[in-house]
Amino acid sequence: MHMKILKNKWFWIALIGVLVLGGVVYGKIKSANQGPEYEFTNVEKGTLVQTVDATGIVQSADHLDLHFETGGTVEYIGVKEGDEVKINKLLANLRLSNLNAVVSQAQANLNQQLAGSTDEEIRYYESAVAVAKAGLDKSKTDKDSAVSSAQSALETAENNLDLAEGGENSEIVEDSYQDAVALLYSTLTVLDNALTQSDNILGVDNTLANDDFEDYLSVLDSSALSKANSDYLSAKLKRNEVKTKVLSLNTLSTHEEIDVVLIDLEDALSTMSNLLSSVSTVLSATPPVGDLTQTALNTKKTTVETTRTTVATSYTSIVNQVQAISTAKNSYITYNIAYEKAKRDLQNTTSQYQSLIDIKKASYDQSKANLDKFKADPREVDLAYYRASLSQAFASRNKAMIHAPIDGIITKINKKRGELAMSSEIMIEMLSPHFEIEVDIPETDIVKLVLGDQVEITLDAFGDDEKFPGSVVSIDPASTNIQDVVYYKVKVALDNGKDEVRSGMTANVLISTEEKVDTLYLPFRAVLSRNGSGVRYVRVIENGELKEVDVKIGLRGDDGILEITEGVEVGQEVVLKVIED
Repeated sequence: MHMKILKNKWFWIALIGVLVLGGVVYGKIKSANQGPEYEFTNVEKGTLVQTVDATGIVQSADHLDLHFETGGTVEYIGVKEGDEVKINKLLANLRLSNLNAVVSQAQANLNQQLAGSTDEEIRYYESAVAVAKAGLDKSKTDKDSAVSSAQSALETAENNLDLAEGGENSEIVEDSYQDAVALLYSTLTVLDNALTQSDNILGVDNTLANDDFEDYLSVLDSSALSKANSDYLSAKLKRNEVKTKVLSLNTLSTHEEIDVVLIDLEDALSTMSNLLSSVSTVLSATPPVGDLTQTALNTKKTTVETTRTTVATSYTSIVNQVQAISTAKNSYITYNIAYEKAKRDLQNTTSQYQSLIDIKKASYDQSKANLDKFKADPREVDLAYYRASLSQAFASRNKAMIHAPIDGIITKINKKRGELAMSSEIMIEMLSPHFEIEVDIPETDIVKLVLGDQVEITLDAFGDDEKFPGSVVSIDPASTNIQDVVYYKVKVALDNGKDEVRSGMTANVLISTEEKVDTLYLPFRAVLSRNGSGVRYVRVIENGELKEVDVKIGLRGDDGILEITEGVEVGQEVVLKVIED
């Protein structure tokens, strides 16, 4: 019987199926108990090269037309027709006095920053701190005096109110106060909406609300934005104070408490109206730029104006309700108004002096920060601006100078000393014994190129293993559109080559634009960006857990390699990819 079962093919098929199913189930259980797997890479140290590649046709370079990159009066010509010159020799320059002055000033500014603050500057900022501290102390003393006077006035008004008789507990007065409470609650929504609409434009609390147009906001009048932000904080404070008071009202609230809230709410509505007016001014000073279209801008203006109308209507309703209560109170009104005014005066006095103290405190803190800054050594981030200004000054001066881009012979000089030369005019013509290659470089890469950049050239006729040296000798300032893409024509001189090189051959050029030696780098895909904020980070494993480490990046080299200037160390293991089960 058992032998028959063993010889039955369906028995073996069923047995194999059970084993396969068991293996699958076991694999699933095992996989579920394992965490994610990671693909790693290591931080390496070495040389990064940034290049630009293009393809062109070999042409016979009979001569080179050399231009100044800017216009001006010719001051110096260092060669004559027929001279043989070496690469980088100064051939001519425009009048350099103003450009030299700019270079000298930029160098002086950098030197001043490197030297740090003078004793006189430090004494000046120490004096500013002392003045700001005195102003802060005086504001605190003035507040104590003013609040004391306002408190005395309130106590007098309260005593007079206690002496008043009649009219306060009538049914009509009670009905008016009940109507007032209902109106107070409904008006809170108006205040909340107005503050939200303002914040959607200013982005004070909701900092993400205006990301799409924050850079263009009120660029035509920066003072309008500053006033709007200040008005926003005042309106928010008023809203919060009155909201707390309104929500605290109940059936046991006294008429005096409701009167205070009505006045505060009226004040809050007025402050909110001022805020909306400031926001409207900000939008008027905002041009339609980028993603902020004219239609979108008009929509925002309409929303603000609609909200202002709603606030004005609510303000009128509050004023009318206050008048209705006043009418109901009859003779009770005189002392009540005086009492409410005294309370409001006390509140306003306290608020105003506190705001003044806050301003004085901010001024004092800023003065201390300025003093600390001038006492501290200059930071590299602060020096970067001055270094860039010096580099720009040198670059501007270089545009007024012509250096020989290659070895050659001067064949013609088209201008004399004292004559005006424009950038579009040929200043010097050179004969080049070499071949050259004209290539089209897209606008995204043209900014990386400068005259004299070294070039590695391969010709299809000789294969990729045969490489020829070259250099960039000309960058056309005018653009060329090819299939709706902007390109610039660049000429590359073939420094030397075989006798078999011919015009018309297809050439592939690799232009070396920048190189970083002995620097840290990672594959570009190992460096991530956090939520579009521009902050870059990498992932590492610490104590068995995935952790994000912020890094700073530098040169983006060839082959997807990215320089890391800060945040990691050589040899450190970095997560390249998370492999989920």
